[in-house]
Amino acid sequence: MNQSIHLLDLINKEKLDDILKVFTEVTGVASIIADVNGKPITQPHNFSMLCQTYCRSSELGRQKCHESDSYGGQQSARLKRRFIYKCLNAGLFDSASPIIVKGYHLATVLCGQVLDKPVSNDIVYERARSIGVSDIEGYLVEFEKIPLMSPERFESIVNLMEVVTMTISELALRKYLSSESSQQYLDKLINSVSDGIISTDSNNAISMVNEACVKMFGYEKKKLIGQSIFSLLSDSASITAYQKQMELSLKKNGRAELTAVNADNQYFPVQVSVSSLKTDKKNPGHVAVFRDVSEEKKIERMKNDLIGMLTHDLGNPILSIQKAIELVVDGTLGKLNQNQMDVMNLALMTNNQLFGMVTDFLDIYRNENGQFLLRKLPIDMNQIFQNAINQLNLLANEKQIFICYVPNSKPLTVHGDETRLLRTVINILDNAIKFSPENGVITISATLLNGNDTGKARARVIPNLLGQLEKDQEYILASITDHGPGIPKYYQKNIFEKFFTNSPKTKKGKIGLGLGLAFCKLVVEAHDGFIWTKSPIFNTDTGKNKGCRFNFLFPIHSAQPTAGNNCK
Repeated sequence: MNQSIHLLDLINKEKLDDILKVFTEVTGVASIIADVNGKPITQPHNFSMLCQTYCRSSELGRQKCHESDSYGGQQSARLKRRFIYKCLNAGLFDSASPIIVKGYHLATVLCGQVLDKPVSNDIVYERARSIGVSDIEGYLVEFEKIPLMSPERFESIVNLMEVVTMTISELALRKYLSSESSQQYLDKLINSVSDGIISTDSNNAISMVNEACVKMFGYEKKKLIGQSIFSLLSDSASITAYQKQMELSLKKNGRAELTAVNADNQYFPVQVSVSSLKTDKKNPGHVAVFRDVSEEKKIERMKNDLIGMLTHDLGNPILSIQKAIELVVDGTLGKLNQNQMDVMNLALMTNNQLFGMVTDFLDIYRNENGQFLLRKLPIDMNQIFQNAINQLNLLANEKQIFICYVPNSKPLTVHGDETRLLRTVINILDNAIKFSPENGVITISATLLNGNDTGKARARVIPNLLGQLEKDQEYILASITDHGPGIPKYYQKNIFEKFFTNSPKTKKGKIGLGLGLAFCKLVVEAHDGFIWTKSPIFNTDTGKNKGCRFNFLFPIHSAQPTAGNNCK
């Protein structure tokens, strides 16, 4: 048992005082609980004025009282039962009963301050003088008030006190065993965690670490205890970041990536979260959880390198296949019959889809690594939409889907990346085809919108975007609408996330990698624009809502008039 545990850690002081108060009221003798050194733990109960005022009036008197209480405690602990003795100060009869928990003497219950017979004034005078009492007369008066009690009566009271003490010991033992069990469970729990857990005091000195932390930093536990937690961080930037997390921990828990240093002076990346221990509001301690992310960083680098290599290296053979198929389709290598042409067109379309997926993957990878760059040139969005339709026309024809698009009478010239914008339209249109029913209709529209407009086009923009449109700036607003089952509300916030897929309910629907719409969002936002969806948009005869409309909007540099859309 840890000898630093105090009785008051196990039993509330008010409860101990209540026990002694009742005991004193019943027996009429004084009582108090002292530690093993004789220093009081509880309040004194029914102490005589002789002991309270005169015996402890001098330093020597107080010392003798403590020595007497300590002596009684030691003897009772040795005997493991109550012990009756004369106090070393005034010669009064006292009793000591040890509070023992798991064989450890935790405290002593003292009672007494009685005499079994009168004492001569000469002896009383000598005792008062020996401890330096100046008011001898007052000492004699109070000594006369000490109650006389037969040894048999006093022994019966002491026996009662022994029973009370045993009860206190049992209460303390139960609390200790409960606390020990909880502590052992907590230690086992903390040490089973793979992350390093460090507790620090208000001076940032380490007060507790778990086994994972010992393994992580390579120090013995005893060497870590007492160290500044800042000694485990490699540089001033990491220390500053950790201090910021400490400040934030008073309001909320946060995480930061820092660089730590181990016993071998090796640096390694860690993710740290800090929580405040609110035991002291002015100077709170903290608990920090350190997670070694070295392996994760290594895997991430390997993954990125592999993705970059694969997507880059896959592009060349796919382009070669595309060129070869185009030579066959163009008739350069000889004329094809209709069946052969259909097969080659299907192969070309499939190859284009494959190249598009690789391109999406590569651009998302480039963006995550800060290498995504646009090649902006003046382009006509009318032509972008038409090219997208041409590439996917065969896929639409398979499901007998009609794509309705009436180009504007004049070019919709924008400054943008032609390849990326074409891929954006293809991805959205491809999704519309996948989810549309057979014999369905997909409508594509594109209009110009001025930041000051209040017309129908502006009404299609979601309200929270209207405040972000610059006045006098012209935008192109494009929409692709299908009559498919639509997108559930709870999915609409996630559809632009990487690798998110909404499985089609139609048997002929295809499931992709979940990169297409993430790529669309990347491209549109790279053009300073916005992309969003609305679903459902139609009411069917059965009362069910369906349909989905994807909208994207981005600024252009030259306004052109638009033509109306005649599709019904």
